[in-house]
Amino acid sequence: MITTRMDPEKARWVGTGIPPRLRGLTLNDVEELGGQPDAIRKARHFVDGYHAQQSRNWRGLPTNASVYGRGLLFAGHPGTGKTTLAAAILCELRRRWGVTVYASRYSDHIERERKIIRADQNVDPEELSRWQYAVERVQWADVVLLDDVGHEHTTDSKFAEDSLERLLRQRFDEGRPTLITTNLSGDDWAARYSRALRSFMDQCTRREIFTGESFRRGDQ
Repeated sequence: MITTRMDPEKARWVGTGIPPRLRGLTLNDVEELGGQPDAIRKARHFVDGYHAQQSRNWRGLPTNASVYGRGLLFAGHPGTGKTTLAAAILCELRRRWGVTVYASRYSDHIERERKIIRADQNVDPEELSRWQYAVERVQWADVVLLDDVGHEHTTDSKFAEDSLERLLRQRFDEGRPTLITTNLSGDDWAARYSRALRSFMDQCTRREIFTGESFRRGDQ
């Protein structure tokens, strides 16, 4: 039997959902790639302060409830480095603090949820298990990246929007920060999601990091 030995560093990131090209990335790497200084500074602040943000007292209550469980929102045009910077944050958090991390395009997450709901006896059990694993990681990993929020397929039932709100509320209630990237500008953001959901996103993301031309969230 011929086997291929995987690079131990790369092997560490298998199962995290982080694209192979971004696994193990550091914020210093992003800086060398020409990332925006202000965005990198805010990212470093988040990583450095993660342990304090997530600390709890002897009763198990957050020591700083105003920031506990809050993540980050990255907004900007395509190609401005949002996903790269967010992935570097996941890598830094895992390496420095040992937390579990997971990354997924939100459209992929929604598609997996739909497939699980529609699954019947003809679905390959192994494939169903992979879908369930990915969905559960998005729900329960210590820190999750939802990439390209706003590019998911919408329906009259508002399944994707309702699922996003349910997921964010569940994670926030559990004290699990979520990183969100979006290409939507303020007006598009307001047109896509309800005022209630946008308001909750403001609550569960501690900072907004703009990459590229400045965006605004629209009326809030």
